[in-house]
Parts: sequence; structure tokens; C-alpha cells
Amino acid sequence: MTRVITPHFISMIKRLTDYADMVVNHHENGTEKGFNVGFKCLDELITLKTGYSTYILGFPGAGKTEIHLEMLFNMTESRGWKHALLSPEIGGMEDVIAELVSKYLRRPFFKSNPFSPNAQQIYNAIAELSQWFFPMDNDEQDYTIDTFYEDCEKLEKDHKIRLNTTSIDPWNDLTENLNDFGGREDKYLAWALKRVRQDAKKNKRHNFIVTHAKDMPAIALKSVIGKEVYCTAIPTLQSFAGGQVWSRRAFNVLGIWRPEEGAIDPKRGLPFDKNEAIVLSLKSKPKGSGKKGSCSLYFDWKVNRYYEKIGENNFYAFEHEKEENQQKIADSGLNHQALMAQARYEPISSDEELF
Repeated sequence: MTRVITPHFISMIKRLTDYADMVVNHHENGTEKGFNVGFKCLDELITLKTGYSTYILGFPGAGKTEIHLEMLFNMTESRGWKHALLSPEIGGMEDVIAELVSKYLRRPFFKSNPFSPNAQQIYNAIAELSQWFFPMDNDEQDYTIDTFYEDCEKLEKDHKIRLNTTSIDPWNDLTENLNDFGGREDKYLAWALKRVRQDAKKNKRHNFIVTHAKDMPAIALKSVIGKEVYCTAIPTLQSFAGGQVWSRRAFNVLGIWRPEEGAIDPKRGLPFDKNEAIVLSLKSKPKGSGKKGSCSLYFDWKVNRYYEKIGENNFYAFEHEKEENQQKIADSGLNHQALMAQARYEPISSDEELF
């Protein structure tokens, strides 16, 4: 029997010469970095390129959602980006919107706090936020990876907008049908994470996935009172709950690690700050868009946002770029890039000493 090849299959086959102009343009212009996420210490570690994706990995309580939202707000404030957000990790829709309002106004949300906004300020904030943030209600329906991206495209069409990012936080809140994959989660993940990549490329947006690390033994650090304090393990590419398919499918991976209060940093011999989170760039693609390394961000509970430290100065997102702050940075007498290189937290094997 003669096999009939349909036009659909023929249309998918291309020769190298079909890509010649694209490749020559790539040769002449090189790999362009993406957009900076707001902090000088992260500028060389990660940039956001449309058409790609970022996985944010960490243990519960590390600050994955907080740092993820910080990046979304920074991209909106600097570039007017719009975001579809599925975040049952925060709670119900009222919790998600309350968190957005708090970060937008940089004030505590609840009325019980004397510094909280009044009702009219909340209404005004919601009106502004509705231009950029499009939270999706996971309580109304159970999302699969397909129905999530289908709703993102429907959202764009209905509101006549173009989304710049999509976010799923956390990944394990999606409905999985493992029966279609012989009951194997690795086969499902290989297919679903490829779907994440394809959607980003097709729609020229940046797709975020926030996911949990697997159970790992705690690490012991010296504490300020002379005893040991136990912290969660530092995430690596081998830490994904669900296996190695995550790191193989990933373009960019950020690990978030938060030391316990009172723990001493073995590199500096000084205690970590109680509001300090270590951001680790574990993987960065394409070449030139970032690199492996780490830095610290510090959470300000009063304004619900992060800042970085440059010398003795605290700078919130993009403040290091302001003209009036350049002399402060120069007067600090510190080579900030060298400081960040010193503070790298490398993955370790089980038989090595920490740091």
C-alpha cells in the first residue's frame, strides 16, 4: 500500500537555506539580552526575553511567589508589561487582588494596620491594576496546561490586549491526566513543559512557572548564639520535585533560598539578615541572556517589596539607575560585581562540606 503524505506534514519540512537570513542576522547582531528585572545585582544573572520561559524553584516559605511578583511589578513599572496570573498559592481571588493592591500602593493591606489604605484608595488601585494584571480564578474551574493557555489567548482576544507574561504558581495546582501518559509523571512533564516553551515562542511572551523543590535533608549552619541552626537545602537543578525533566526542559531557572534567622553566612562569617533571600541563577539560556551566579535581595515588610544593598545604600527596583544615586554608588568604594562573585552559593555533593 502506498503511504499518502498529507500537505500538513510537507509544510513542516524545511531546508537549512530556509533559515539563512535568520542565521546571518543572528551572526551580525549576536545574542541580545532580555530586559533587566530591576536590580543591579541581577542584571548579569538573568534578563527576561520574550519567547522564552523561567522556572522559579524553592522550598515552602523561601519567597518564590514574592520574588516572582516583584519581577512582574518591575516589568510593568518599567515597560508597561501585562500579565496573566494563575496564583492559587496566594489564596482566593480576593487574596490575590489584595496582594497586588498592597504591592502597588507599597502599603499593608488590612484595615487593622494604621498605615493601610482607605476603601477609595483600594478602588483606585484596582482600577489601575486592571490594566496590567489579569488574575485567573482557579476556584471556578480546574485548569490543565492546555486550558490555561487557551484562556490566555481568549483573554487577549476579549480584552484586545497583548499579554507579555503568563504565570502558573504553583505548577502542582494544575490538573494532570497521567492516564494519557501511561501513568508516568515524567512523560507527562516532558509533554507539558514542552507546551510551556511552545506557547512562549508562538505568542512572543515570557512564561513563568513557580514550582516546589523535592524533600531534601536540612543543612546545619552555625548560629549567632553558638549553636547550630538548621536551614532548608540550597536548591540546585537536581532539586525539582518531579525529576530531571524540569532542568532538561528549562531555559532559565531561578532558585530561591532563605536562611533561617540567626544563621551565620560561612563565606563572610557574619549573620544573614533576617529579611534576606538568596536568588540563584541555576540555568540561563539562550547564551548571553544571563549567567550562573547568585545575589541577595532584602524584603521590606512595610512596603511589601524588595530592595538590594550596594555598599551602605538600600535601593529598590531601578533606583540604582537614577542619576541622583550614581555618586552614592561610586562613593561606596565597592566593586559590586566582585562582591556578587564572592557571594556565589555553589551546588555541593553529599560528601562535601557546605560552602
